[in-house]
Amino acid sequence: MCIFKDITNVYCQKILDAYQTQVDEKTYTGKEAELIVKRNNFARDLIKTIKETEVTDDDYAAYFEKILAAIDATLKKVSKAVAEFNKENKTAFTTDLYETCFNFGLNSFINALSNLVQSSPPLIVNIKDKSLFSNKKDSPWFYYSAFILYEYILEREFDIATQKMTRDIFDAKKNIIFEHIKETAELYSHSNNEGDTHYQSVVKILLEGLKSKEKEVQKRENSGYFYCAFYKASEMIKGPNQLGEKISHLLEEFEKRTSGKKLTA
Repeated sequence: MCIFKDITNVYCQKILDAYQTQVDEKTYTGKEAELIVKRNNFARDLIKTIKETEVTDDDYAAYFEKILAAIDATLKKVSKAVAEFNKENKTAFTTDLYETCFNFGLNSFINALSNLVQSSPPLIVNIKDKSLFSNKKDSPWFYYSAFILYEYILEREFDIATQKMTRDIFDAKKNIIFEHIKETAELYSHSNNEGDTHYQSVVKILLEGLKSKEKEVQKRENSGYFYCAFYKASEMIKGPNQLGEKISHLLEEFEKRTSGKKLTA
């Protein structure tokens, strides 16, 4: 199984869990409770279908198209089931949170994930050994740093998909991440000796450049008229999910990683 299928499975399950949490926060009784059970069953079946969908011949475009088609087909089934339920029971219920939360969230995230694949270098898209792409300290630096930065993107896309937050500066930050990943992929393709002084200096330059670009993006947003309304909504994320913190972590980690290595000219 490729890493992007793994990511799809994990986050679609998270979206289902978020949907069910929202459903559980509301109180349903009588006929409406019956309908909720039906809608929840459709949601669970859809996630099962997504997990069973395979990537054929590394064709991610076709893979995501199949998933989006399954999402759309299931919404039509839910809408039909609701209409039939209303007709039988003389009620006027709607697709409710299934459409506004679950369906919306899945569509949003799958489209974002498709964009992530299109923006990723072959070194990441074509990973065969999934253990490389992780936050384990013994992973090659390129894959370790890419994992940390992709984790930021995925968590933000999940927040946007499930909480309908504004994208504002996030897209600008995604673009500088993609630029950085492209540069580090080119470097890794030519040299991946972390003990080499030239390799170390280039990685540090690229990380410092990423840090400066992130600060510049944030500075432009902070000086904007809508800073108070948008910045707090889109970037004040709990824990180490802010990009600036991720970059600082990478700088510190690379310093630790290279300080103990024997240098070669």
